[in-house]
Amino acid sequence: MPMKRFVIILAVYSVGPLAALGQDLADLPPTAQPGECYVELYSDEQVEWVTRRIVDEPASVEIRTHPAVYETVEERHLVKEATTVYKSVPATYKTVLETIEVKPGTSTTVAKQVLAEPARLIEEQIPAEYQTVLVNRLVSPEREERIEHPATYVTIETPVVTGTDAAWYQLMCDDTPRAKIAEVQAALSEAGYTAVADGIFGPETLAAMEAYQRAEGLAVGYLTVATVERLGVSPD
Repeated sequence: MPMKRFVIILAVYSVGPLAALGQDLADLPPTAQPGECYVELYSDEQVEWVTRRIVDEPASVEIRTHPAVYETVEERHLVKEATTVYKSVPATYKTVLETIEVKPGTSTTVAKQVLAEPARLIEEQIPAEYQTVLVNRLVSPEREERIEHPATYVTIETPVVTGTDAAWYQLMCDDTPRAKIAEVQAALSEAGYTAVADGIFGPETLAAMEAYQRAEGLAVGYLTVATVERLGVSPD
């Protein structure tokens, strides 16, 4: 069946020195030969995609402090209280002329002072004295604001293997000569999938190879021996 881009790697093995390091050769294809490399894959048709929501940012609490707010206003401050004082006003007199009889038949005019206005006390109100000053008045006190940030989530898709069948694919090993890689690149270009024949298996070559593999129904994502042979290049 055609292989899609996604594959599950069960194991990647090379046959040879790794066996001496404890690699179980029983896990390899029965036809595997020393010096060959293999990958065991599930095809996309045997994988079920499961959608899950996971936490992107956990819930958190932010404490934000707001400083006290003041405003400048004018205030009248009492400097001296109102008082009442009493003043003494002395009596006033006036001079009047009075005719008095000195002897019978004889009179004279004399001047004398008589009371015009008696002495008295008068009341005087002295108003209070004020001074205008600028003061800072509290409008709102310092306060703390508690801000709760809910958790955020993202939706991801993860593969779940639904079958137990897997297939082994022989790969071109990591030590494949650059000259061989250049042959593969030239063959891809001839097949209509542009790849610079520089012997370096970079992103451009990978994209060209995967496009070719999809078109040909081959396992996608690895430089398999089957791909090399389909291109008409000898894997040796």
